[in-house]
Amino acid sequence: MEQTKQSLIKILLIVNLAISTCAAIGVGYVAYKQSTSPNLSEMGPRGNGQMFPGNGQFQPGQNQSGQNQ
Repeated sequence: MEQTKQSLIKILLIVNLAISTCAAIGVGYVAYKQSTSPNLSEMGPRGNGQMFPGNGQFQPGQNQSGQNQ
């Protein structure tokens, strides 16, 4: 009985090590891909760090949807 418990614990430790290794590799891969992909906040049309033109303020004569009244 004691021998089977020790064997089971060894097997579970090996499985845990394998899962942890795969998770660490996956996190490293995602971090690498993020560091090499272009940053979306820098791809704005005016190069000012915004994805959409404008300064985020509503213009006179426009409602919140951006359509003229």
